[in-house]
Amino acid sequence: MEGVILGLLAAVLYGIGTFFAKVVSNEDPYLQWIIVNIVGIVLCVILFGGKCRNLLDYPNKVLIYGVIAAILVICGTLALYYGLNKGKASVVVPLSSIGPAITTVLAIIFLKEQLSFTQIAGIAMILSGVIVLSINS
Repeated sequence: MEGVILGLLAAVLYGIGTFFAKVVSNEDPYLQWIIVNIVGIVLCVILFGGKCRNLLDYPNKVLIYGVIAAILVICGTLALYYGLNKGKASVVVPLSSIGPAITTVLAIIFLKEQLSFTQIAGIAMILSGVIVLSINS
């Protein structure tokens, strides 16, 4: 249950943050990307500085996956901000929300996670909604 609540909190925070990012991205998407990364680094140091082990204590696989994840998230965020600069938030943001469905498919294939019928139906509805929202744009 805690994961569900945190997931919903993440969605709300991300949604509100993306609204403000649209305002900044209208002016300059690269500025928004720079601001997000600077603030992100500062917050990480404040919130988590000293809580992680020495980087050399982690297995190489964990570090490599962490770097790959960071690169992909950073590139995806930059693409989102550039998309917000070029298009309407009402179209760009729903299209960018397909990401969790991709994560779910990868988790099923590679992590052998199981989905209930209700979860599958929910993902199908979300994908259908994204398609409907983007058809007339």
